[in-house]
Amino acid sequence: MGLADGGFKNAHERQQYMAVYNEVRALTPRPDVELDVPTDFGDVRVYQHGPEGGTPVVLIHGFFLTSAMWWEQITGLTGDFTVYALDMLGQPGASAQTKTMANPADCARSIDSVLQVLNLRSVHLVGHSYGGWLATHTAAVVPSRLRTLTLIDPAHTVTRLSPQFWRSLALLMTRPRSSAAERAAAWVTGQPEPGSPIDLLTRLFRAGFAAFGPPRHTALLLFASDRLLRLHLPVQVFLAGNTIHDSGRAISRMRSVVPAWRHRLWPHASHCLPAEAPDEVNACIRNFAHEHGGGA
Repeated sequence: MGLADGGFKNAHERQQYMAVYNEVRALTPRPDVELDVPTDFGDVRVYQHGPEGGTPVVLIHGFFLTSAMWWEQITGLTGDFTVYALDMLGQPGASAQTKTMANPADCARSIDSVLQVLNLRSVHLVGHSYGGWLATHTAAVVPSRLRTLTLIDPAHTVTRLSPQFWRSLALLMTRPRSSAAERAAAWVTGQPEPGSPIDLLTRLFRAGFAAFGPPRHTALLLFASDRLLRLHLPVQVFLAGNTIHDSGRAISRMRSVVPAWRHRLWPHASHCLPAEAPDEVNACIRNFAHEHGGGA
């Protein structure tokens, strides 16, 4: 197991996983372009929806959720923007990591490398959960290609993850095929209705822990207040009320530390907010981009 297998435990596990991945990806319209973008850390799979030269919206997925999680955003935003959905290195999916990323700054540089290769500027960067944490690191370390930052229920960015989340993660990592892990995955994704698209995404989330090696160098450290203050671009944060952290504490901290940041709470939504309230989430992304000089 290792980088030679792209992080998967073996070729068979990768094949089994990719069958579920392709099933979830089928929820998304076919991309206009499918790319494997070379970076110093490996080839990043990018799905481009819309023509080259459009205002770019770049989507960074949550932990072990892959680019497949964005079917509602791709459907809803492609008419106004050119949307790019990435499979992050160090995560299960279609990307192929060849070199270890030793810290969050390396992860940020891998995202920036994709933007450089694709010659994207004035990017509206959108990240969910762990992807929000990575997007925030990107804005802190290599912000020159970014126009705005949208964080959707970001993990360990504006508030700490809950103890229940850490217990759920431990179950998924150590006993991924157990009924306890199945319940833990369903809790993270908001107890989705059986057979629903979010239920299928939950199956992909859980399958990643069974097929992929233990995550390395992805330790989540809460962003210090002084680092948040050093972000000099427009930021909006979407929060769910039924989720993996205390969103009330998140709002209190933002009001205290970064009062210029825009935020909105969906009190009854779960951590799968992008798929649960797609029209509202998409409208907020669209309006924020328009307000800051992007989109049709």
